[in-house]
Amino acid sequence: MKKLLWFLFLLLLAILSYYREVLFISINAVIAGEQFFWAKTTQIDYFIGKSPEFLVRLKYIMTVGLTVLFALFTIVGLRVSFKEKTPFLLALLSYGLCGIVAAVVLLYSLVTNSFDSVYSFLRLIIEYLHNPLIYLILSASFLGFSFSQKQSS
Repeated sequence: MKKLLWFLFLLLLAILSYYREVLFISINAVIAGEQFFWAKTTQIDYFIGKSPEFLVRLKYIMTVGLTVLFALFTIVGLRVSFKEKTPFLLALLSYGLCGIVAAVVLLYSLVTNSFDSVYSFLRLIIEYLHNPLIYLILSASFLGFSFSQKQSS
């Protein structure tokens, strides 16, 4: 395992996760009619004055873009950090399965006109994908598995 590369990708994912949270909370504050964001870590002036419809569309676009970024950084980070391909392949599988489940649920909600009933489930999937958790779990699991294999041989 290349520890420095692994740590740099973890740091990148943590920073991306932080800024994702700040942006979404800022947008939600503006949608709610607030003019001030308590964290003072970003200016929300860009969002002030935009219509709620525009901001909601922006959130959907950001959700897709950030999902791609988190998947890319996780998958590439695992690929360059480990000699073996297993963590990389498991990350592909994780993001792929989550994407398929989300797509099926979204299609169902569009066909049945019941997006409100599946929104919280879709948001749960996104919360799982928009943080360094997959990177950490797959790294720790693979390291533990590798260590146990060395101990048993």
